[in-house]
Amino acid sequence: MPKDLKITLSDIEYEILKNMKIVEGEDGEKLRNLFRLYVSTIPELKSSEYALKRVENKEKIEKILRDVWAAYEITDYPTEKWDEYKINKLSSNLIEINVLMKIGEKQFIPSNKFRSLFKMLLHDISTESKDMDEYSAACVATIQLLVEFSAGTLREETIRDATIFINEGWMFVYATAMKKAREFMKTKKLFPEAQIPVPKVS
Repeated sequence: MPKDLKITLSDIEYEILKNMKIVEGEDGEKLRNLFRLYVSTIPELKSSEYALKRVENKEKIEKILRDVWAAYEITDYPTEKWDEYKINKLSSNLIEINVLMKIGEKQFIPSNKFRSLFKMLLHDISTESKDMDEYSAACVATIQLLVEFSAGTLREETIRDATIFINEGWMFVYATAMKKAREFMKTKKLFPEAQIPVPKVS
């Protein structure tokens, strides 16, 4: 639900806000755009920092992951059961925190920042957790990023739904590619290519 916020700026603060060239809009709209600029420029954490947070928040991450898979026990395609209001609200929230970006009427894609961090985390999580399947690793990566991008403000149910929404829509394709690559490498180790003799040219 939108919140109205009343603030008092000093003369110099207001003049600075008015003259910010990197932020478009007037008065309240400029303040809102300043917030969006801040969200889009939040520093990216390093791989090791995410690894540490996975240990610190292990119980929370695992609980949300269980909730995600519980939704798939009811139906193979959870998003097909959602109404338009739920999808619109979820999309709007994810745009606000720079997880999704709008590219057309009711068309979205993950932001470049989200996508690049997701790929890094998918690799890290799959490497450190050998027993975890690729799709669970993708969910853990998304859960972590949603917590980070929202500064920890999203409820667990929202993170669960957003994880399903994002992965079903876009990110599971990376998990599928990783799964196929791993299966290929496993097959290659089991059945190394036979040495084919090169015919001599007389």
